[in-house]
Amino acid sequence: MVVLREKRALKCKYCGALFIRGKWVRGKPAELFTKFLSDKGEIRGVIEKVEVEENEEGMIGRITVRGSPHELMEPRVVTYEVAVEYIYDICISCREMLSRKEAAIVQIRSTPWPLDDLIKKKILNIIEQEIFKLKEKKIGFISNIKQLKNGFDIYTTSANLARHLAYVLHNQLPSHVIETAKVVGVKDGRKIYFMTYSVRILTCKPGDVIKTREGEMQIININNKYINLQDINTKKYMKLTISELLSSDIIFIRQQHFT
Repeated sequence: MVVLREKRALKCKYCGALFIRGKWVRGKPAELFTKFLSDKGEIRGVIEKVEVEENEEGMIGRITVRGSPHELMEPRVVTYEVAVEYIYDICISCREMLSRKEAAIVQIRSTPWPLDDLIKKKILNIIEQEIFKLKEKKIGFISNIKQLKNGFDIYTTSANLARHLAYVLHNQLPSHVIETAKVVGVKDGRKIYFMTYSVRILTCKPGDVIKTREGEMQIININNKYINLQDINTKKYMKLTISELLSSDIIFIRQQHFT
């Protein structure tokens, strides 16, 4: 028999450790589930198998136990399914890491129109998913996310993490990335750099009209790499990369979305 008295677990949102028996414990999901179950529940019988499915909301454990409900009854094998909900916090080790000086920033800005709520939500979802995927790799932490009128500033303790997040966003959204480095000090004879990864997201939509050196162009379609344009006067088509477009001398004239 398997009984769970507490169905919520305190989890570090950065390294994935669980708070069990007064301390933060790290390990594989099945190991953590078994330890949590031993602390917050009761197991009667011999554990034969533990399987765990995990997502951002929590974990579902399937535990197979061999035992008998009574000494006069033959032992049997039963599989129980137990759900545990995550409550996120920050463990002591990660708090210490976060207190260190920030090493990089991802600056997310939009051109030419402000980010709408849908894109903002998508950006935050992408970041959350990447942090969840990278929890075992220990390449740094996000120390702060500032939501601005025209985008986001994401501060990290690692330039590698900032660069990774910048290019994940770049690969999923029509955008252009610029990397810059600033010397902020010297340690052991080596220069210390603060890295900035500027992600400019193109917020045009099909139907919008822009002005380039070639003339006025209407946007036909956009993906995360290319933009297809049509000259309003000559009806000729042009294909540019997002980087080429954002690096060009262009004027955004008006929004005129297709229906």
